Amino acid sequence: MTRTGLLRSLLLALPLAGLAGLWGWSDHQSRQGTDWDIPVQGYDPRDLLRGHYVQFRYDWPGIETVADEDPMAWNGGRGVCLEGRAPVLTRASIYPPPVEAAALPSDLPLPECPQLARAEAPLPGQPTGTEGGRLYIPQAAADRLNAQLADPKLQGIVRVRLRPDGHLTPLGLTFRPRPVQPAE
Repeated sequence: MTRTGLLRSLLLALPLAGLAGLWGWSDHQSRQGTDWDIPVQGYDPRDLLRGHYVQFRYDWPGIETVADEDPMAWNGGRGVCLEGRAPVLTRASIYPPPVEAAALPSDLPLPECPQLARAEAPLPGQPTGTEGGRLYIPQAAADRLNAQLADPKLQGIVRVRLRPDGHLTPLGLTFRPRPVQPAE
């Protein structure tokens, strides 16, 4: 092989090696973290204009959200602290906690939150990372999932992976009987 041929081969192999390295790194990152089961509400069944996805809002236990609030500011751009023993989420709270400006001195340290989901800027038409998400639905499961989503007796549960950097990745959707709400 001539020197020019070797140089051309190396120039072609370099971008491929870079792409392979990026793929390996992103695959490694996607496998890091802790899996949690989070109840969801406000399902948006498959939208044919956006592909085979279901959009949802997280129903964080312990955090009340107002449906008409600005989706970008539902938690003030803060993260969500997850409590429980993974994958069972027992409680969630806004982090850092909203406090009155004069209530605490500014030099007090924030409470610790070992499992923090960070708010992320959403893509157009999608909820923020801590407000909700979307999940791909295989065509073969679409009819079954649509029926389950429409059933008021079932509660949707999304399995998410919380990476150490706070990024939430939806992994799968399951259903369980909806808990009975106490009469008011």
